[in-house]
Amino acid sequence: MTNQQDTIYRDRVLKGDTNAFSYFVDTYQQLAFTIAVRIVKNREEAEDIVQEAFIKCYHSLASFKGDAKFSTWLYKIVYHSTLDRVRKNAKQIPSEEIEKINYNLIDDVEDALDILEKKEREKIIGAAIETLTNEEQTIITLYYYEDLSLKEIATIVGISTGNVKIKLFRARKQLFEILRCRIELVNKLQ
Repeated sequence: MTNQQDTIYRDRVLKGDTNAFSYFVDTYQQLAFTIAVRIVKNREEAEDIVQEAFIKCYHSLASFKGDAKFSTWLYKIVYHSTLDRVRKNAKQIPSEEIEKINYNLIDDVEDALDILEKKEREKIIGAAIETLTNEEQTIITLYYYEDLSLKEIATIVGISTGNVKIKLFRARKQLFEILRCRIELVNKLQ
């Protein structure tokens, strides 16, 4: 969807066409849900968070000036709403300490992943992503699944672009190590 379409629908909503807001829900709800569920690890709670985030978005729509993409603005609301919920519930979301990556094994990981079936690959990658911190999961999701720029991700997460680069680099290293270990295990079992 384009920024122009977002602007058209925003203006329609601000002029009183409340039904036009469904465009934003239809367009952005899936990734908004993905961001929330990766952090809270609970489908129902993530759905509640996304619903609340869209309500916040609707009530704050007049404050959206178009300095960034609408999606960036919305995902920032979702991300911070999710973090607020986690803090409110005082849940501890575990993260796994990962050893340094051995760069010589990256080719082995990539070759083994090519052999796996698509669904199994997605399952393994999804499980590996879940071991990352909330912030790293969000950065990986926005960068690889939504194809957002580093600057847009920085705006959503509330850190500098340089910091996003560093966290993205570290998260990729961790994912490679997790995937390498899991693939070694699969190879041993075969």
